[in-house]
Amino acid sequence: MTASDSSAFYQHALQQCLLIQTGLMQSHILTNGEKVWVRQAGARNSAWRYHLLKIAQKISGIHMLQPVPNLGGIPALQTEASRLRALASAGVRVPAILAQQPDALMISHIGDHNLEKEWKHCKHQPELLLQRWQLGLNAIEDVHKRKQYLSETFARNMIYINQDSIGFIDFEDDPLSAMTLTQCHSRDWLCYLHSGARLMQEFGVTVPAKELWHSVLHNQPDEVSSIVNKSLHKIRWMRHLKAKFYGKDTLKLAAMAGYA
Repeated sequence: MTASDSSAFYQHALQQCLLIQTGLMQSHILTNGEKVWVRQAGARNSAWRYHLLKIAQKISGIHMLQPVPNLGGIPALQTEASRLRALASAGVRVPAILAQQPDALMISHIGDHNLEKEWKHCKHQPELLLQRWQLGLNAIEDVHKRKQYLSETFARNMIYINQDSIGFIDFEDDPLSAMTLTQCHSRDWLCYLHSGARLMQEFGVTVPAKELWHSVLHNQPDEVSSIVNKSLHKIRWMRHLKAKFYGKDTLKLAAMAGYA
């Protein structure tokens, strides 16, 4: 199939998928057996992550966890397409854009297993779990070395490809539109820690996970490590909060605080 034929195939497939799609983001199996994802423009996208970050920022006072403004709809689709192209051009593993129109985007499927699921799968194998924790740290560091940045770097937005590779999804907002590149990088680290510190605690590997975290953070530019450390020191007082009645949002921050 020539490049022209391939483009026409996916563009036609996008039209067919939209005829049966009921949600804003939905997977489809094409006639060639390929699994793809189609995102439609909507008034609001990915509400869960804005809710999560808003609560985290409100409780912690950490400015870097403030959600990036996102108007949703067509602008969000345009942002995602732009970010995917920029990241792919830099060599970051992200979904490929297969077809696009003003109100819809078709992208490739890069994996079924996100990093959070992989951590849970490895919870009874400490050495393997820590390798997966390190894998996420290395993947973020690699993106930053390529002068790029991510969005909400939660483990559920990081796709576990294999023991050497991580892919990234969900780019409908652009942090660089609201902050500097240094702040974007700091935010990536804080989002990752927010999604993982509590699980590392539950799985009994906090001490070695902290050592790996500090080892990687030590190698980051001074401006980045300074913002991250200052942000964590703001919530250091929370590190002793462990009772379940505090709620999962507070306990996630309490686990983060232990990395200050």
